[in-house]
Amino acid sequence: MFTNFICGKVSSLQGNQTILSEFADLPTKPPRSKLEPHRELIRELRRKGRTYREVARLFHERLGLHVAPSTLHSFVKVRAKHRKRTQFELPPLESTAMELPVPDRLAALKAKPTAREAKRTRFDFRENEPLTLTTHGGAR
Repeated sequence: MFTNFICGKVSSLQGNQTILSEFADLPTKPPRSKLEPHRELIRELRRKGRTYREVARLFHERLGLHVAPSTLHSFVKVRAKHRKRTQFELPPLESTAMELPVPDRLAALKAKPTAREAKRTRFDFRENEPLTLTTHGGAR
């Protein structure tokens, strides 16, 4: 039964290869966006600090290409490399903290005092009394 399964997989792979070879002569599709030929130009202008509005104006004046700034933004956004991993990267640990064993580091962390800022409010609230404005600069 297992050999039938393996043979079936091999034959389906060979079948897929023959199907793919039949479609090999299809021509490549042209790019869907009229901005694709100008991709590097857009990238360089954005690197030099040009806004999307300025890039759209330059395209209109110099290339005769009418494009909205929002279209440029969408074009760049779709093709942008996602940098979320580096944006939220944690800072490196201090070397002295890494030398301590884990239980000692946990104890030091628990012993560290927590600093809470006083919440600034504009009103004083006391039950069964009218709401009043604070007179002491908004700090409790």
